[in-house]
Amino acid sequence: MFTKKHLLVPTALMFAGFLAASAANAQNANPSQQCFTLASLQGNYSIATNYGAYVAFALAPRYYDGNGNLSGTFLINEPTAGSTTGARTIVTGTQVGTYTVNCNGTGQFVRTLTQSNGTVTTSVDDFIITGAVVQGGRLLATTIVDMQEAPSSIVAGGLFVTRTHTRMPDSPY
Repeated sequence: MFTKKHLLVPTALMFAGFLAASAANAQNANPSQQCFTLASLQGNYSIATNYGAYVAFALAPRYYDGNGNLSGTFLINEPTAGSTTGARTIVTGTQVGTYTVNCNGTGQFVRTLTQSNGTVTTSVDDFIITGAVVQGGRLLATTIVDMQEAPSSIVAGGLFVTRTHTRMPDSPY
């Protein structure tokens, strides 16, 4: 014999299932619930670098491949060693390296810098993603702030180094 009591349990289970599915879909749609990954750093970024209290300043285009590799160039405007007149020197070079990204948007860059005079140094930088958009269902970093673990190996004086990275628009060309 079929009674209303027999329908109560399956109906309650179906209703609970719908609620759980709705909650799961809502979580996936919320960017704050998503994890940052290597692919969150992808494309071309412009970087502004501050050495100490603006003792020197650098500009650098950098490319992240979305798989943990980076490459780029740099141009540093620094004080000329020994100058009493405030003369400046321009230092240029290239950089290659790797990066890691944690789910919470923190991570680390490990870079090898080669100055135009042939000097090669390694730098380790800790970063945090401070701006992102959802693109293709995943988080894509639009702004990153980093700090170098050791004083600058290029600009003299034991200077603390910080950078701001801004993602450049994708080019249609």
